[in-house]
Formats: sequence, structure tokens, C-alpha cells
Amino acid sequence: MKHSSSSSTTATSMEAAATSSTCSSSAPIPSHSDQSSLGTSSSTAMTTTTTSTIDDITVGTTLDGTNGAAAETVTIDRRGEYSATCKWTVQGFPRVKARALWSKYFEVGGYDCRLLIYPKGDSQALPGYISIYLQIMDPRGTSSSKWDCFASYRLSIVNPLDDSKTIHRDSWHRFSSKKKSHGWCDFTPASTVFDSKLGYLFNNDCVLITADILILNESVSFMRDNSSSSTSNNEVQSGLSLSISSNSVAVGPVSDVLSGKCTWKVHNFSLFKEMIKTQKIMSPVFPAGECNLRISVYQSSVNGMDYLSMCLESKDTEKTAVSDRSCWCLFRMSVLNQKAGGSNHVHRDSYGRFAADNKSGDNTSLGWNDYMKMADFIGAESGFLVDDTAVFSTSFHVIKEFSSFSKNGGLIGGRVGSGARKSDGHMGKFTWRIENFMRLKDLLKKRKITGLCIKSRRFQIGNRDCRLIVYPRGQSQPPCHLSVFLEVTDLRNTSSDWSCFVSHRLSVVNQRMEEKSVTKESQNRYSKAAKDWGWREFVTLTSLFDQDSGFLVQDTVVFSAEVLILKETSIMQDFTDQDTESTNGTSQTDKVGKRSSFTWKVENFLSFKEIMETRKIFSKFFQAGGCELRIGVYESFDTICIYLESDQSVGSDPDKNFWVRYRMAVVNQKNPAKTVWKESSICTKTWNNSVLQFMKVSDMLETDAGFLVRDTVVFVCEILDCCPWFEFSDLEVLASEDDQDALTTDPDELIDSEDSEGNSGDEEDIFRNLLSRAGFHLTYGDNPSQPQVTLREKLLMDAGAIAGFLTGLRVYLDEPAKVKKLLLPTKLSGGNDGKKAVKADESSPSLMNLLMGVKVLQQAIIDLLLDIMVECCQPSEGSLNDDSSDAHSKPSLDGSGASSPLESDRGSGATESAQFPVHERLDSGLDDSKRASAVQSSDINGTDMPGQALPGQPIYPPVTTAGGALENASLRSKTMWPEQSEELLGLIVNSLRALDGAVPQGCPEPRRRPQSAQKIALVLDKAPKHLQPDLVSLIPKLVEHAEHPLAAYALLERLKKPDAEPALWIPVFGALSQLECGSDVWERVLIQSFDLLADSNDEPLAATIDFIFKAASQCQHLPEAIF
Repeated sequence: MKHSSSSSTTATSMEAAATSSTCSSSAPIPSHSDQSSLGTSSSTAMTTTTTSTIDDITVGTTLDGTNGAAAETVTIDRRGEYSATCKWTVQGFPRVKARALWSKYFEVGGYDCRLLIYPKGDSQALPGYISIYLQIMDPRGTSSSKWDCFASYRLSIVNPLDDSKTIHRDSWHRFSSKKKSHGWCDFTPASTVFDSKLGYLFNNDCVLITADILILNESVSFMRDNSSSSTSNNEVQSGLSLSISSNSVAVGPVSDVLSGKCTWKVHNFSLFKEMIKTQKIMSPVFPAGECNLRISVYQSSVNGMDYLSMCLESKDTEKTAVSDRSCWCLFRMSVLNQKAGGSNHVHRDSYGRFAADNKSGDNTSLGWNDYMKMADFIGAESGFLVDDTAVFSTSFHVIKEFSSFSKNGGLIGGRVGSGARKSDGHMGKFTWRIENFMRLKDLLKKRKITGLCIKSRRFQIGNRDCRLIVYPRGQSQPPCHLSVFLEVTDLRNTSSDWSCFVSHRLSVVNQRMEEKSVTKESQNRYSKAAKDWGWREFVTLTSLFDQDSGFLVQDTVVFSAEVLILKETSIMQDFTDQDTESTNGTSQTDKVGKRSSFTWKVENFLSFKEIMETRKIFSKFFQAGGCELRIGVYESFDTICIYLESDQSVGSDPDKNFWVRYRMAVVNQKNPAKTVWKESSICTKTWNNSVLQFMKVSDMLETDAGFLVRDTVVFVCEILDCCPWFEFSDLEVLASEDDQDALTTDPDELIDSEDSEGNSGDEEDIFRNLLSRAGFHLTYGDNPSQPQVTLREKLLMDAGAIAGFLTGLRVYLDEPAKVKKLLLPTKLSGGNDGKKAVKADESSPSLMNLLMGVKVLQQAIIDLLLDIMVECCQPSEGSLNDDSSDAHSKPSLDGSGASSPLESDRGSGATESAQFPVHERLDSGLDDSKRASAVQSSDINGTDMPGQALPGQPIYPPVTTAGGALENASLRSKTMWPEQSEELLGLIVNSLRALDGAVPQGCPEPRRRPQSAQKIALVLDKAPKHLQPDLVSLIPKLVEHAEHPLAAYALLERLKKPDAEPALWIPVFGALSQLECGSDVWERVLIQSFDLLADSNDEPLAATIDFIFKAASQCQHLPEAIF
């Protein structure tokens, strides 16, 4: 249900010059989206009909025959004392020469009423319009300056021929000595009425004008609560009751009325029962702080049910009033039960900042559309409507406050560089004093109100509206801390995607020793979705209310906000399409779409220089290839560091993962040829950001360098490529639940097992598509039985992408079933002709073998399989991916100088800098309380700042192996590995046997982790005996080259064990022969080999003798071997 309200304009004189402005445009305003929520605005629930107010009638003529103007007749139809219809017939209307005509007076509800018409429009009307007004006067005469009455009325120009064409308009208004007339300056076009063919003129050009009038019979009393006011006021005394009946008295504005109660009785409510379905009734105004408030009542439909709605309104109708008046008010609205002894009154509490108008963005109306059910209100036995009388009341408490604001003053930490401009209005300090703070706290506690916040007046910085938000009892239960936030909104309110970066320092001021003030600082990006940032636990309530702490002095608390807003502009550009050639085996995702460029211009860079030494600044998010990205900038050891990161906020799509290759630049604005470019890549989920180190900050700031021009620095990010990233969880489509339980460890049986048949050609096509998404594709060449996996060139050149792929694989392989899926032989589709192989044979690779076919991945996959074997052999202690976090927790750099921060910022930037293990960041000079992370008032999660790269740090690819099973064995709980260990070991051994020779050395691969020899020794101790010969033969492939000596000693010690199987001797000697060791190592091996002769016989003896000669030749000790 929409309601009609009226906003008035005033014409000071009938002789005033025409303004050519219309006052009759009826603009519907949407109703509440949530009609049951607290603190809604009643004015926005109604259709606005603009009317005009005429202060006084000084020009015109009565229609009594004088002046020869016209004749009139007035008839009054009364429907009780407070309701009447006036019918005013004007003869010869088209020939009237007078500018204004008014009817004779008639009485309604004890007031004198008459109609006023301007045949050619008044000074406010558009040309060619008729103006019509209703005027109400106090019958006691104009000498009484304090009277008012509320009226609902309808004015009409009747069409006698067709009543459906009658022109009518409805409104309501509170008439007073200052506002005696109300109506429409552009009621209807004159041509419509004057056209005799349309039927409005009848009987010798007569016009019939009617007015249906309802007068509210009301009384009001106002009681001031003097207990909260420190000063007296002569205008409104404590306990003063002002009664308002038919001759009502309006209470004028009294600035220091901080608490009081207004009771409003409506004695003829049923007369307005239909009216309030589309309009509303309103009480006289009463003072509250700087504002004049009034109660409004109307009817709403919420979820198909009729409700009585109640609001408190503050909009000033007097045009001379100061427009920036506002007050924060805690109020209770009540409908009183009038039954004898009745106590079941209805009360509802709310709060908010009221303003004299809505230009500032503050409320002019707060209340409830669903205050109480209409049926409960009008019920005969309910007691709320007795003898047609309803009683409404409002009690309120207004905070006594003082605020001051200075632009370009109180700069954050003095953070203004020597070249920073101080007149751009992007910084300032706001101070807010709240008195009677204990009174407010006690009131909230008494009424058991939780989660209440006080909002300050708004102040403007950098074309943004800012204000402080304070939660006196915090946001937690039980109340322990004061919560403080800064709200920033768009002053122009031009778009929903506005964004600005803000550095703010909030304080609770210690009024005795300012240096002991509690101050917290943060940097955040504000937007429509994140418009307030701050701290839930700013200061403890115990400390705040401690009389000796200095925060509460003479019942006053002082808050301050120092705000610095980044002056910035950004532009997103798309380049022309650059589609790559599509080849067989490549998917559509290999086609590169539009390359894009994001330019971020920071226009007050020096103001943020000191901030960037310990924190960071970051751009708004921009879209590229389906993901949201942003640029971050900070300073580390006098080096400017820039990174790209993806949106990791709660609202982002967790299933989307993209690989993004990009290049970043600091633009030289004087000589573009000297612009510095660097290239890197990220994976939006697996490795979210990488840091590029650019030039020294001191060099960048040099006047002639060209990077800083008029305090402006320009950053550019070009997105070179973006494609969906490989998701290992998708591999689960390659094996059914039955496959997981039908595995065998016999290598001969594996070739013909049902599991190998289970991976059909169609599933293999799925796998190829998955690999293709990640940049991999399968090629078969001329021999379908020898598949190879190659890596797309763009990923081969990206060490970070390879590291991210391997890290993702380790994270995925967290349980035996997933490992089996990658180790099972699979049937491959045959060749480019699309034919399918009928049956898997010995050459059918597992999915793991396909990955090991990529040389750059081979060594890392071997390390992974070795770790899995350790996990199988030490299920209660081992850990598959203990060190997988290392890929995230240690800085890593690629050849371009890009390093990976410790953790990405998750949206706020209001976090502490992460620390490197060796080099600690420079101390920011802030204590712990100042370094706490800011959060949104509706967001419980804090955020983390990425670590900063260190200049001169060695360049290594990211650490991706998980070989920390022996180092961090306690990090994982027991899993299902024991039951699966023998099966998995057999599958791994079979997979590793397919490798050709030892792992090539010197490949551009990620560094391997140490302890490979120790791990293989552990596996040999625990592995089933039938697998040990194969495991021994694999040692040259599994052990790091630098650990070959350790492997050699371990193998010889194994042969010395009493339970060593004779069948193990030959594989051990074969493995030893393939190890690369120095002569000193071979000498020790030779000596230990002599000890084995005593226990050897038959074939092992011959193998031992043969190995002794080989060892002797390696260390130049053949004579000793012969001897």
C-alpha cells in the first residue's frame, strides 16, 4: 500500500513574480523493501503529491457581486462536527478578470475554512494552469499566533456530464498561523476547464469546485525530563504540560531539550480510518535537541496483513529553518491501552540520527510499518481504541554532542611528503564530543538494548561522506568493549560500484593525558558493500568508565578520526583479439581472448609514502578473463614492490580458479620509453599473488626521473593470458566406487585387471580435456601405444605455474583412494584417427605416468611418490603434505624477480605486515593496540597482509615437495593408509619401473628436498619382502644425486642384516653400480664389501666378487681386491 504525503512550498505574496516552477508534479516513491524492519522511513512508503502553501491572501475578490466579477453560491454538506463538503459554484468563470477569487468562509471543526482559486495560475504555476488552495483560519482571529490543526482534504473541479472525468486531488496538511493555505499551484490546465465541449462549464459558463474536509480532533501534552539536562531553559520548564485541543499550541524549537515525552490523543480516529490507508495523520511538532519531531500514523499492508504503522518524523516544513540541523535520538513509541487498570501498552524502541531534511543522507523518518496488527488495534475489547479515541506517545533521549572538523589538519602521523599538495581536500580531522555518556549507558542497560550504535554528523573529505559510528556497549554479549568504526559513503551517490581507498586513525581521546589516548590505525577500501571499517574491541568498557583513566571526564567522552583518502582514477581497456591457432588435441580454452590493460593513477602518492613502508595500498578490483583482480603496492627496504592478487573474499566464487599471466609497470610519464615492465603469473586459488620488485623508491621520487609527476604515480597491469586452472578434484570422474575396491598389487595382474578396463576411452577423453584446461595436452604421434604428455609453452616458461600445479596435486592426494586413481593403468584412445584401443597392455600408462612424461615435472612427481611410500610405511607418524604449506609460507621468486608473499590480503588491507623467517620488517613504530586489524561492523573475520619481498634475496622457484614426513610427522592425524599401504606400494613400484633410466640432472625443475636416501631406507625397512628387489633397483632413480653416498652405505648395511634375503644381493649390487660416488666413498664401500664375502655362497658369492672388482676399479684399489 502506498501512502500520500505532501511537501509544501510557500508564496510570500500574490504579487510575487512568477518563478515558472511547478508545484504539482506527483512523483511516486517506492514503498519499503522490508516493511517489518526496524527504523524504516515512513515518508518513503508513500506517493508524494507536491502542494503549495499560501501564507496570506492580500489580493483577490469575493464573489458577492461586487466589482462585477461573477456570482457565486456556496453550499455545505456536514457529516458531523469535524467533516464537511463545500460546493462552490462560480458563474461566468471564463470571463473572470480578477487574479484570485475566494469563497465565503464556512466552519468545520471549529475552524473557518474557505477556497481560493487563481483562474490563470499564481506566481508559482506554469503558464496556462489553474491554481486552487484550501485556506483555514483560527476563528478567534489572526491575533492568536499559536494555533494549528490537522486536516485531510480533497479538492475537485466537477464534470457534471461525466463524473469519471472530474478532476480531483487529495492531500493533508497541518495548518497554522504561518501556514494557513495549502493546495496546488498547477491543479489542472486551464484549457481543459475552459473548453465547453469537455463538460466542465455548465449553465452559463458555471464551474463547480468542491472541497471534502476532515479536521482532526486532537490534544497533545509534552513533558520534559530535566534529569538529563545540565542547563535550564525558560521556554520549556521541567514538568510543563502543553495541552492542545481544537485550538492547539505548537511548541517551538528548544535546542537543549534532551529528554522528554509527547502524548498525543486522537479523539475522532474512525473519521480517518479510510484516509490513513493512503495518507497519514501527524501530531504537532515537539522539540528534541536541534530538531522538531512529530508522530505520524498510517496503515500498511505487510505480507497481506493490515498493520498500524508508526513513525517519528523530523522533516522541517519551514523554509527558513537551518537546513543542517540534526540530532541522534533514542526513542520509544507507544500505543496506550485505555482500559481501567490496563497495563498491556504496546512499546517499541528504536534509534537513529534525525535531520531537518534528507540532503545530508540522514533520516527524516524512523519507525515501523508493522508496528501492530490493525485488528488488534481496533478490536472492541482490546482497549486501544475507546470512545473513538486513540492515545499515542513518544519518549526520547537525545545525546548532547559537539563536533568540529578541519581539512588538511591533524594529518595521519604527519604523513605528508615534501611534494604533497595540502589543498586537495583529501585529508582532515573530525572531533566528536558526547556528553551525558553515563546517562546513555544506564538507559541502554535499563531497557536491555544491545547492538545499538550512535552515528556522528557527516563530514566531507575527497567528495566522500564520512562519519564515526560508536557502539557504547559493543557488539558482543555480555558487553565488554566499546566498538568504533568509520563509515564512508559516496556523496554524489551516482553509481553502485563506487570505491575509495582510505587510511584512517580512530581514537578515544584521553582528556587528561593525550599521549595515553587509545588510537588504532588501518587502511581499507570502502565501497557500497563495505562502507564501514573499524574495531569491535576498541577499548574495554571497564577502562572507559574508570573515573581515573581520563577517558570519561565530567561525563563526557571524546572521539576523533583522522582520515586520508587516496586520490585515484582507474581505466580498463581491452585490446584486439589475438586468437592462437587451434591444433589437434587443444581445447577452446587455448584461445586467448581480448588482452586487457588496467591503469591505476595515484594522484596523492606522497601522502601515502610513509604508510607504504609498513602497510600497503591497493586498487579496486577489475575483471579479466572471468576473475576479479587488483593491484597492490608497498615499500620494502626502499624498494617499490607491486603485486597482483585475486578476490578471495567470502562473496567470490570459490569454484573458479584461473591461471593469469601478466606484466606490470610503473609508467614513466615524461619518457614512456623508460617505463619499467616486469612479468609474472598467479593462480587465483592455489598461489594467489606474487610480488614484483621495481626500482628504489628514492630513485622513483627524483624530480627528473619522470615516475612522479605532480604527486602522481601511474601503475599499469596488462593481462597477457588467462585460462581456467586444472582442478585435481575433477579426476574423481575417472574411477568409479567399484574401481577403488578392485585393485591388485601384482604387476602382472595389473595389466589385465578389470580396473584397467574400467577407464574407458570416453573417460580418457575427459582426462585429456582436464589436462588441456591446465595447459597440458596428450599427443600420440605415429605410435598410439607410446603416449606422451607435453606442457603448453606458456606454462613451460612459468616456474610459478609449474610449482602451483605440483602443489595442487599434493593437496589433492590426501587419501589412498585418490592416489589409486592416478596409479591405475588406463586405456588410451588410439591416435589421431580417433580409434580406441581394445585392451590395455603393458604399455598402458597410469595417469601418474602421463604426468611424469613431462620432464620438467618428473623429478617432483618422483619426490611425491617417495613421500607417499613413506606415508604407507609410517601411517601413524608420516605426513603426505606436511610441507605443502611451505609453498605458501615461504617467499619464492622466479626469474623475473617475482616473489610470493606469505598470505594474500582478503579484502581489507587492514592487517599487519607478515614477517620473513630471516629478515624482519622494519618496525612501524606502532604498539600492538595500534596494529590491530580493522574489520567491517558486519564481518567477523580479520585479514592478513602479504609478506614483502626482500631486495637481494636469492632467486629460487617455489618449494613444492612435501618431503617433510620425517620433519613434521605430528602435523597429521592417522588416516586410512595402513589398510591400503601394500596395494599402493605395489602400484607406485610398477609406475616407477616405467621410467627410463635415472632422472636427468640439470633440468629447469623445482629444487628437490633432501633426505631422499633416509626416506628410501625407511621404505625398505617396512616394505613387503616381495617388493624389496624392485625398490632397490629403483634407488638410483629415487635418490637425490648429492645423497648417493648415503644410499650406498644404506644398501650395504641392508645386506649385513641377518634377515637379508639372498635374492636381494644382486639388485643391491646392481643399484650400487649405478650410483655416482667419489673415490673416498668407494673405498669405504670396498671395505664393507669384503665383510660380505664370508657370508656369501653360490650366486650371491659370484655377484659379491664381481661387485668388489667394480668397486676397487672406482677407487683405484684393484691390487687389494685381487689379494
